[in-house]
This record gives sequence, C-alpha cells and structure tokens, in this order.
Amino acid sequence: MLEFVRRNRVLLSSGFFLLCSLGLLSANARQPGRIDPLGHVFLELMAPFQRFTAGIGGMAQGLFDRYVLLVGTQAENERLKARIRELERRGTHQSEMELMNRRLKRLLALGRELPTKAVAASVTARDASVWFQSLTLNKGEVDGIQVGMPVIAPEGVVGLISGTSMHASRVLLLTDPNSGIDVLVQRTRVRGILSGQLERGTVLKYVKRSDDVEIGDRIVASGLDGVFPKGLPVGRVTSVSKKDRGLFLYAEVAPAADASRLEEVLVAFPSGEELRKPALLPSAAEFGPPGPSEIGLYGPPAPPARGEGRSAGR
Repeated sequence: MLEFVRRNRVLLSSGFFLLCSLGLLSANARQPGRIDPLGHVFLELMAPFQRFTAGIGGMAQGLFDRYVLLVGTQAENERLKARIRELERRGTHQSEMELMNRRLKRLLALGRELPTKAVAASVTARDASVWFQSLTLNKGEVDGIQVGMPVIAPEGVVGLISGTSMHASRVLLLTDPNSGIDVLVQRTRVRGILSGQLERGTVLKYVKRSDDVEIGDRIVASGLDGVFPKGLPVGRVTSVSKKDRGLFLYAEVAPAADASRLEEVLVAFPSGEELRKPALLPSAAEFGPPGPSEIGLYGPPAPPARGEGRSAGR
C-alpha cells in the first residue's frame, strides 16, 4: 500500500487537490457567499499596504494637479495685473483730460468776456525764491507777448509780464512786493493800491482810516491803470486794522487766484491790440550800419579799387 502510494503520489495528490477544488466549487455554487478562507487572510494582510499606496498616489496626483493649476493661475494673475495697470493708466489719463477740458472751457469763457484780445499760455515753472514770486509761461515774443501785459485766470488777477524771450515769458505775481494794482472795494467803491507781501498775501494801501472797509469785502480791478479790465476779481479782505496811528488803515487781502495751483492763464493785450509777430532778426551778412545813400547823404564818388583803376587805364 505504501509502495503504491509512493509510486503514484503525484497522481494521488493531484486527484486530491482536484477533488478539493470540485468540492469548493460545488459549495460556492450552493451558497450565496464565497468560501475562501485564504482570501480573507490575504485581504487582511494587504489592506494596509493598499491604503498606503493609494494615499501616496493620491498625494502625488494632487501635487501635480496643484502645480499645473498654480502655473496657470500665476500666468493668469500676471495678465490680470497688467490689465489692471493699463486700465488704471487709462483712467488717470482720462481724468486728467476731463480736468484739463474743464479748465480750458473756463479759460475760453473768460477770453470771450474780456474787452481785449488775449492769448492762452501754460505755466511751465514757478520761482522757488522767497524774495521774488513769479511764474514762467510757454509763450513769448513770437506770440506777441510784451512786458507790462496783464496775466489773468478764471478766478481773477494773477500778475503782470515782467520779462520776455522769444518763446517764454515771466510773470510778476500779485503777491510780489514789487507789484501794485489800482483796485476798488466792490461794496463801497473805495479806491486803493493793492501790493504784495510775499507769503502773507497782499495788502490794501492808501485807504483812509475813515473809509468803509470790512472783512469779506471783494476787491476788484478799477481799470484806471489802463492795464487790467475794470471789475476783474482781485481778492477778498481778510483783516482790517486801524490800531496804528496814521492817515491810512491796514487791510490784508487774500488773492482770488491761487498762483500755486494755476496751470493755464490768459495774457491780455491792452487796448484790444491784435496779436503781432515781431520782425525777424537780420542775418549775419545784413548786420551792420547803413550806407550813406540809405539815410539820404550824398557826396563825391568813392575812389575806385586798386584793381579797377588799372584795368580801366588799360
């Protein structure tokens, strides 16, 4: 028996496992659940490893997706930032255009009200000196601007042209101590001279102590100096003092036009003078004293030149 088993051990073992397999198949066919004791063991052992590998794969996939998404989001963010900057620039430019349009409209309306011709000019510089207050304009002699012409703004008087060049001019402001304008107190028609006092604005001079001048009174140009049109706003009285002894009162006036904020002004031409272009400067060949015949002097003919006399004799 043992000899038979040893000889046929392969066949017997194969048949045994085949019978076990057929038994398991028949048992699984009759029952709804699967009878697999080794499967439960392997499932229990492999579940932690499966969860670990699934977690690592999910993290790797998530990191990759986030990286790709971050790269795309960063590029989109840069595009949006550039768009925002462009829109802000356009908005700022549009606001500046609207403000300039309003200022130029007011300047145009003022020019229509003036009894004289006027030319518009832009402020290009301001004098930073404490002792001399002035503005520099971008219009000069080629535009017909001359020394002594009045400079005005929609708010009121600004000053006088104190110096010119071919393409620029300087304005002596109302607040400069060297300035002086003949003015009237609008309410009482009291006349005086308005002069500058640098950082303290302007002061009304040569007004009698008995004259009626109060805080808040408007000061306008009298037109008697032949420079500024009559009735043009100059300023408003901010303080009146009669404490000091003397014939005149002391009244401080705040200018109507704030020169520190002006960007465009009008330069008026006295007596309705038309815009005139200055004559062109002579060239280097034409520069020199005129000849005698040009100014009406005649005399003996000039002796011929050396070469001319010899050639004539020949």
